[in-house]
Amino acid sequence: MKQSTFNFMCLGVAVVSGVCMFLLKYHVLDKEKELAHLRRQIVNDRRELHLLKADWAVLTDPQHLRLLIKETELRPLQAKQIVQPEELEDRPVSSEEETKKGETDV
Repeated sequence: MKQSTFNFMCLGVAVVSGVCMFLLKYHVLDKEKELAHLRRQIVNDRRELHLLKADWAVLTDPQHLRLLIKETELRPLQAKQIVQPEELEDRPVSSEEETKKGETDV
């Protein structure tokens, strides 16, 4: 009787170990898929960051800024142009602005 109980316990341990290995295998496969996805995302983010840095370099280039200033006829800001919010006059809201405001509130 003792031998059959021992054999039954060993069989139970083997079955539980097999089920655990099966579950662990698929858990690891899921984690590998997640890791591959994250690595692809990192590569894409690095490419996008590289493009954004290149765009920033072009947009902040002094010669590019000089050209924009000439095209738009920008002048330096004068002190009298700076006011506090309380100093601003109330202005009537146009029906077009009300429509736009209503669309953004929804």
